[in-house]
Amino acid sequence: MSVTISGTTGVSLCDANSVPTAAIQDLAVTPSKTQAGSLPSMVRLDTANGRGSTNTMIPRFTNIVTYQGTDITYADSATLGASFTINTDGVYAINYNANATVNFDFGISLNSAQLSTGIASITNSNRLCLSTGLANYNGAITSITVFLPASSVVRPHLGAAITTFSASMHNFTITRVA
Repeated sequence: MSVTISGTTGVSLCDANSVPTAAIQDLAVTPSKTQAGSLPSMVRLDTANGRGSTNTMIPRFTNIVTYQGTDITYADSATLGASFTINTDGVYAINYNANATVNFDFGISLNSAQLSTGIASITNSNRLCLSTGLANYNGAITSITVFLPASSVVRPHLGAAITTFSASMHNFTITRVA
């Protein structure tokens, strides 16, 4: 079934090359399908679980809340921390919430090799975004929506000042949006 849109007659649902079978009035939104194809790829994690022992500025997470689709591969390692490999070129929305007992920097890095360096000090081209959180403030968030080519590696990335943090206030979400 195809959809024909006209500025004066509204939307008509049609069988291929046939007379319209139903009409939707102008300005009405009544989709017959909420999304084409399968659900978007998404990985959502919560509850920080320390950091990598080698990659000391890359946190780890305890809980996988959502892991769907094939566009993103999530890996967690006691030595390397959390990483998200992009399998499909696309636009991705990424959000990272954090909390610490001191004022702190945190952010999202891309293809960085400086994984034991605080996010504020890594090479600028490897830093997707950077935020500063206040001590014990639960609303600290950093986010970006960006095109990422396949083989990109995205990581949540901590600042050097974070020595202790509230594990339950950390969560990370990456979703392919286009």
